[in-house]
Amino acid sequence: MKAILNDDNFHGTETTTIHNLKLRIKNFIWLLIWVAGSFGGASQTALADQQGGQRPGAYLEMGAGGVQNAMGGAAVAGRNDVANGFWNPAGLSGLRGFQIEDQYTILSQGQQLNYFAFANGFRDIIFYGISFIYYSAGSDIEARTGPSLNPDSLFGDTEMTFLTSLAFRLDPRWSIGGNLKVMVQNFNQFNGFGLGEDLGLQYRITKTTTLGLMIQDPFTFFDYDNSVSNIIPPTIKLGIADRDEKLNAKLNVDLAWSSDLGLEPRLGLEWRPAEVLALRAGGWAGNLTSGAGGGPLALYPTAGFGLLLPLGDSLMEFDYTLLTDRMDPGNFIHQVALTGKFL
Repeated sequence: MKAILNDDNFHGTETTTIHNLKLRIKNFIWLLIWVAGSFGGASQTALADQQGGQRPGAYLEMGAGGVQNAMGGAAVAGRNDVANGFWNPAGLSGLRGFQIEDQYTILSQGQQLNYFAFANGFRDIIFYGISFIYYSAGSDIEARTGPSLNPDSLFGDTEMTFLTSLAFRLDPRWSIGGNLKVMVQNFNQFNGFGLGEDLGLQYRITKTTTLGLMIQDPFTFFDYDNSVSNIIPPTIKLGIADRDEKLNAKLNVDLAWSSDLGLEPRLGLEWRPAEVLALRAGGWAGNLTSGAGGGPLALYPTAGFGLLLPLGDSLMEFDYTLLTDRMDPGNFIHQVALTGKFL
């Protein structure tokens, strides 16, 4: 089970042929990052409020994964978890076998959010994953042409995102990865389609400390059949993750920046007092810098726990996460997730 819970394969050997192949891939991916970053920096910013409520696919700001959300979304340098495909696909290079996760979010006002993903690796060099995120604002949204007590009609809003993740372990220290994302939306009588990508990089300083870089949506567009088009603003994320083996604890710190949301720092902690229990806490801050909407400083604490059930060399994990509800101040969002990790 240790091989599944911990990413310990730091030292190893490789042939000259594989080393040269990895070096070529590494140089090619750096070129792609530079080109995509250039396009993203030149793109027009879509209209959005400070919390991302008007940017296409705003529900993706709620994150994914029982471990990552409970740790405040500080996951750019995270490894060895299927949900790393959402936060930084390069983190999939820490996988030790097949993993699958299903997460359900309990939302207010008739909303629904579901997340499902699986990931695996091939010969400890190539890693891949598929993620699916479904969001519904309900089918009782009221439409009015003017002020009235009763709505003229009711309509629904349904959105889905499909992520295909691919990661490469270039050597024991360097890993790179990328996401191809497809987004669809049905809003009243209008349909939308979006296509985008994410680019990720990780560097392992030591066996227990990792640095991460994520360029999210360097050029992601979303078009509607009423000729409305949007470009989702790129987000740059930097992170560090450190694991203390004596305390059996983790500390993750991220910094994210985008032109519409500004600077958002994130912090996450995990402590495992027993083999079968993980306690997690964290949070993130918004409105530190000016964005499209502005507003006072906003703090969003998070908390959660994980119950781990060893099954020989495999593991089943139940996660619970408590988040603050940004749409309904003073209330909370509850998430439950079930993850299987199999060698």
